[in-house]
Amino acid sequence: MDTSIGARAPEPPELVQVELGAPPELPSSEGAGGVLANAIPMLGSLGSIVLVATMGSSAPGGRGRSFLAAGMFLLATLGFIIVQLDRQRKQRTETVNASRTEYLRHLGTVRTIAREAASQQRSALRRQHPPPSALPALAEERSRVWARGVNEADFLQVRYGVSSQPLALELVPPDSVPVERVDPAAASALHRLLAVHRVQSNLPAVVDLRALGRIEICGDEDAARSLARSMICSAAAFQSPEQLAIAVLSSEESLAEWDWVKWLPHALSAQDSDSVGPRRMVSTHLGDLVVLLPPDLADRPPFDADERVSDPHILFVVDGGVL
Repeated sequence: MDTSIGARAPEPPELVQVELGAPPELPSSEGAGGVLANAIPMLGSLGSIVLVATMGSSAPGGRGRSFLAAGMFLLATLGFIIVQLDRQRKQRTETVNASRTEYLRHLGTVRTIAREAASQQRSALRRQHPPPSALPALAEERSRVWARGVNEADFLQVRYGVSSQPLALELVPPDSVPVERVDPAAASALHRLLAVHRVQSNLPAVVDLRALGRIEICGDEDAARSLARSMICSAAAFQSPEQLAIAVLSSEESLAEWDWVKWLPHALSAQDSDSVGPRRMVSTHLGDLVVLLPPDLADRPPFDADERVSDPHILFVVDGGVL
């Protein structure tokens, strides 16, 4: 569908923002250097003991006992270093796990809020712009038929498909932090949250007929007519015949494809009638349609998306025909 001619995108509503906290940074580690710094005095004491034991021991076997004591002291020092390294590792792991758990809990709260907002957004859009398959049931139920007035924001907005759209809630990511300083698990969880929830898929996509001078549907003929049919039915379901007139100019070969339009009250001319009532505004010649359209058509100014002409708005469908 080509909407480039006269297209005017509606202004997006102001979004409610939810600011996300920054992933926790990894705590600095002293490593083995810090533990060795604490062990140096003990090693110095070991050297003094060995020196004293070597110089002062004259009894038989005394030197062997001194070296044995020095060896035991060395083993104790090495054990101290190992214990300190293990304690430091455990403390760092506990700190990382605690900050990660707290941050994941924060992301879980944001995820719940985002899911609720997405659910409400989807439900509201599907109610406002139901799929074509739901239009017959709405027409039979009748509580919402022709319910949109000219002063409403969704007047003459018609659904033409589905698309991916931003979440109605703006998730504001934190300021970037050097990747080598942050907890990788927390950063990965933040990335997944933004990737999943910032954009919602398969939401109703709509076009404002008042903002466009021409809509061209291209591609396979059957698919194009099917899309045009769903858009026309969407417009006819929610806008009254006093506010919307539908006329079809078709070729002889395609006329049968538009025979159903005669059942729409919007396609009945208020200017002329025949033996069965108001004439249907479906023809193969433009000249035949002109006399059936509203009389003020020639007096209307050129199309301008910023101006709202008097009722009814005319939805003119061209599928071949003689201009």
